[in-house]
Amino acid sequence: MAVEPSVQQDVRRAALHCLTGLCGRKCEFGSEQYWPLDLLSTQLLAAAKNHPDSAYVAKLVLSQLRAIHSILRTTSETSLLPLLPDLLAGLRFFMATGLPGQPSAVTPLPYASIPSSTKMKKSKSPAVSVAEPNLLLQHSQVPRPLAMRSSSAPTSSDSDMSDNEGHDATITKSLAAKLRLQSLLCLTSLFSALSPRNTFCYWQSFLPDGPRLPNSPPSLLSCVLRDTNHKCRSAALAVLCAMLDRSKPLLAAADDRLHHSLGLAFTPFSSHLGAMLREVHHRLLLSLGTETQPTVLTRAARSLALLAANTPYQQLSSGYATRMLSALQCLSQHKDIDVRVACLTSCGAILSISPSLPEVEAWLSGSPWLLLWCTALLQPTSPSPPNPLCTQALQVLAAAARFYFHSIEGNWVTLVELSIYHLTTPQQQQHSLKLLEELTRASSDWAEAGQLWTRLLEGPLTAILQDHRSSPQCAQACAVLATLSSPAMSQLKSSLQALAITLPLGLSRDATAAPSVSSGAVRVLGVYCTFPSLRQDQAFLQDSQLAVLHALASSNQQMRVQASWALANLSDALTVSNFKLSSSFYHEILSGASKALNDKDMVKCNAVRALGNILRVIPEQPEDKVLSLSSHISSCISMGTVKLRWNACYACHSIFSSTPTFSAQYPAAANLLLETLCETVSTCPNFKVCTNASLALTSLPSYTATQMKKVWSATLTSFEHSLQHHDFPEFKQAANLQVQLCRCVCHVLCVESDLGEVPCHPLTDSGLRALAACLHSMHTSTEDRTVLESTSRKLESFAAAVQSHTALTHIYSVLRTLLLT
Repeated sequence: MAVEPSVQQDVRRAALHCLTGLCGRKCEFGSEQYWPLDLLSTQLLAAAKNHPDSAYVAKLVLSQLRAIHSILRTTSETSLLPLLPDLLAGLRFFMATGLPGQPSAVTPLPYASIPSSTKMKKSKSPAVSVAEPNLLLQHSQVPRPLAMRSSSAPTSSDSDMSDNEGHDATITKSLAAKLRLQSLLCLTSLFSALSPRNTFCYWQSFLPDGPRLPNSPPSLLSCVLRDTNHKCRSAALAVLCAMLDRSKPLLAAADDRLHHSLGLAFTPFSSHLGAMLREVHHRLLLSLGTETQPTVLTRAARSLALLAANTPYQQLSSGYATRMLSALQCLSQHKDIDVRVACLTSCGAILSISPSLPEVEAWLSGSPWLLLWCTALLQPTSPSPPNPLCTQALQVLAAAARFYFHSIEGNWVTLVELSIYHLTTPQQQQHSLKLLEELTRASSDWAEAGQLWTRLLEGPLTAILQDHRSSPQCAQACAVLATLSSPAMSQLKSSLQALAITLPLGLSRDATAAPSVSSGAVRVLGVYCTFPSLRQDQAFLQDSQLAVLHALASSNQQMRVQASWALANLSDALTVSNFKLSSSFYHEILSGASKALNDKDMVKCNAVRALGNILRVIPEQPEDKVLSLSSHISSCISMGTVKLRWNACYACHSIFSSTPTFSAQYPAAANLLLETLCETVSTCPNFKVCTNASLALTSLPSYTATQMKKVWSATLTSFEHSLQHHDFPEFKQAANLQVQLCRCVCHVLCVESDLGEVPCHPLTDSGLRALAACLHSMHTSTEDRTVLESTSRKLESFAAAVQSHTALTHIYSVLRTLLLT
């Protein structure tokens, strides 16, 4: 092969130029499509090990890097994975060429050290291990980097250097910068092309986890802070952005609150990751304070925004967010517009951290420069600020209104005026609508909300909703309309109420409207279905039914998702309305909901809720049809997403609680649903699903002897299960589940005619103690206290049965103690 080391250097370099040209285009190489990358990565690693000293060899390496960069643009992730260790090793070496310090080997973290909480699976590529020889670069003697050699050579004076020597030094310095820049460009392409799951184990080779020691190798952030070429500093920041992008699930384990001073025998992975994030924050902020090039400053501020979006600040020590905001304040008056725009972008990312941070709320209240700056940018002035600045200022204010409304509510009137003013500016219209959405949502219950909505519906908002040429703006205007609250609607005059209703009704069925607009309009109708006044409006319910069912038959999935949600809200309204509509009205909803059960889970999860509500209010149906529908609901309870399962359980609750004769009219359907619920409540690992399943079992007005035994056994089994150790999200739901299970126990005892039939399910001592604690917590609720009193009276009337049953005796003892206090 022409690029093999044995071939003359001139021929090798010419071959590399040809390969670069070929690989820049998406060519087909047969079954060995990406063999050039394998070859080049091997050559690059060999060059790193052999330490190229001459400028000529450096040019050869530069050609290799350009060829690799061309290939990376068209190579699939699967093809890259086997070559990743060698490729990163070579790029890691040349990334630091020209910097002081000793380049180190690329030593990835083994997969075993990555905790299971990141929910990462092993790659299908060969296992990565630090012991593999191709991952290690053994440097016995590391030469000084190219950029340092000419300046480090001993000279008597500057005048002693000939013109030729000075020219050679300039060429060498330029070559070193090109090598560093090209390797950084390759790294950017590489990290962008691969999923973070496959590159996360290499982060420790590129990012520091502690302060830089004198002999520690340079990291990616060393390039950011110390590279003499501003293009290389900018490229290093681009690599950091590529690494941080989509990394939020992997960084979720980070925690820097544990220190070595605690005397731990080892450093937990969470602490190691937290220390790495601490150093990245520290050095990025240092870069913001020392950098002078506007392009690099812009990139650094955007890197900080990406870092803020992916870091779990709730698990880190406080102070990160306020230090970032304070550092960004220095950039707010920079003469370069791009720097100021990037500064606002970073501020918006920090304000968008969810859940909100107390330190940011305190900072906003005590240091209002950011809000003052944004409002100053949006004030009507001549000449007006550039559009990018206004856009970012609107986004920052929208984030502040969403997450820190209490800190800015004193400026509510000013922010509303500014958002309405910029609705007339086409370039700022959509961002103004977003800010208006957050402001109207946060102030929906205010007395001034009615006045604001009167102003919006009489002017700019209505004009945008009637303009179909601007689909994104019209869709965002629908999102604003969806924040209209029931109290604010009642404050509007009748003509404006009618306008607020007819606008979404018309858009939902407009064939010329974009799908995003129609789905937004359907969502507005779903919100309106929750208003008490409109739930009693037959004409509105009938018009909404036609619009929602029309959207449910759409080919656009997002529209069907919104339509199923609106249909569920409409069916909720039917269960509380004090009138009955025509039989065809209910049958059309039932048919639409049934068809939606064959759709995706995100559509089914609301369709099944609508189905339960309709079975609750629809007149008597043929038993085989009800059994078929119940079978669909049972399937949704047993499998699918968590949201689908708990919605299906809630549908059963709706059927059982409002149809006292359901079990008698449709015994086969009732038995099917009850058995599925019992199986779910005792075996499902998700506590929210179990809670809703228990709620449905509690809704049955009576049980047969067989049903009672199944419910009793499933309930106590689930209670024991809830006491075991689970993931943190389930731990938070455990208390709600246990209270609902206690309610189910009390319900069974109250409706059972013969307590002697209650099976003796063995509760452990810890289970009995937990049951007593749960009953005690229920005692504080007025509604639950009534249930406990009824249960106590029932147990007292069956003294003999209670005395022969350990669990019943314990429950009765606890209840008597509670009710006598």
